Amino acid sequence: MVLGKQIKEEREKQDWTQGQLAEKLHVSRQAISKWEVGSAYPDIERLIQLSDLFTVSLDSLIKGDENLRKQIVIADNHRPMNFWEFMNNNRSLIIPVAGLIFVAVIVIFGNQ
Repeated sequence: MVLGKQIKEEREKQDWTQGQLAEKLHVSRQAISKWEVGSAYPDIERLIQLSDLFTVSLDSLIKGDENLRKQIVIADNHRPMNFWEFMNNNRSLIIPVAGLIFVAVIVIFGNQ
């Protein structure tokens, strides 16, 4: 099921208006409307709040909406970076650092 449709169904089960749900989530009524029609998605904090309010799993909210699943990016910050990834991510530093090393070598060996 698409997330927006599920939000609307769960909201109506609770007999809440868009405004009442918006108040509980500390967002605007327009945000709820956009979520329900599918023109925007709630952020992860709001998804967790929706899960709690509707007593449904986060899994069931997210897995039903293929477009939302495609937008979720899981960062893998715990994997060590290899040399080439480091060089690629820091390529703007390579020339200045190489220049400094070159100048240092000339200064050190030029004084001998």
